[in-house]
Amino acid sequence: MHMRALIISLCLALIPLPAFSVQQPRPYSGSGVMIIRPLRQVRPADPAAIPFYRDPGVARIAERVAGEIPLLFSILKTPAGEYPVAVMGKKGNWMRIAYDDAGREGWVEMARWWEYTTWEDFLKGRSARLLPGLKKGVYALRAGPSETSQLTDPLSGQENLRLIEIRGDWVLVIVDFCRQGWLPWRDGDGRFQINLE
Repeated sequence: MHMRALIISLCLALIPLPAFSVQQPRPYSGSGVMIIRPLRQVRPADPAAIPFYRDPGVARIAERVAGEIPLLFSILKTPAGEYPVAVMGKKGNWMRIAYDDAGREGWVEMARWWEYTTWEDFLKGRSARLLPGLKKGVYALRAGPSETSQLTDPLSGQENLRLIEIRGDWVLVIVDFCRQGWLPWRDGDGRFQINLE
């Protein structure tokens, strides 16, 4: 009897199972976006390392080139050579950003050819779509910018959204140029729920 169970176990172990892809976590949004641009006049073939500090200008903790830090390419398309990063904090000309995939953060001094924009300013007027795999309640327009506001229209997630006004985590959208309502552009943890086009 034990031999039969062993043979069945071995046969089951040899049956190929479907491969499941591991979904990457949605990136955090922070307070805004910084576009890192290389200074092309200085060593165009040799990217300069960006120093990260524990506090603005104090205690260097890491150095990374722009392509090695967590970027927002999964939700934001930028021209070649531009690197979008989420800014988690700002003190004058210093920005706190993640410098590795573990989420460790450090302060970088913003170069004058880089650009920082708050999400409120950056999102307004852009086109977007909802990301797949979100909670069911996200795929619906609401009458106002709150989870307690009345649901007005369901969404499939495939609609084209025009971002009109931002209020905190909520955005007023026009859907396929024919209806409008509010939906959360990021969740309570600050992770994106939209993909910018």
